[in-house]
Amino acid sequence: MHSEKYEIRNWELDRPDSLQAFIGLVNRTRRDNPALQEDSRLFFHGVDNDQLICYSKSTADHSNVILVVVNLDPRYKQSGWVDLSLPALGIAPQTAYQAHDLLTGARYTWRGPRNYVELDPRKLPAHILKLETPHP
Repeated sequence: MHSEKYEIRNWELDRPDSLQAFIGLVNRTRRDNPALQEDSRLFFHGVDNDQLICYSKSTADHSNVILVVVNLDPRYKQSGWVDLSLPALGIAPQTAYQAHDLLTGARYTWRGPRNYVELDPRKLPAHILKLETPHP
């Protein structure tokens, strides 16, 4: 009874603080990446800050590997070191790899399992990173 789930709501999508464009981008990212369309290869990675969560999803052949890092604190910037399981990501230990943020277009070169992240919820509450290794 009185569940928001069953309420009919009218949202003002043209407001400056509307999430319409952001939600659309997340939905396109999910549609364009096969790893995000299944749950069989979901893996949680360690983070040294309990206000951040980090998980990956990948296709069985590792041709599409997505790493998601989310700031769970809705008010404050949070930062920390993620500790990735490289075998779960299909990445060799000594290989440099690119983390391409599909929400902003930014690209980072990472090496090894431990990498720094910082997320400010006023700017962007999450990274959706496509991990790419160089082709031999």
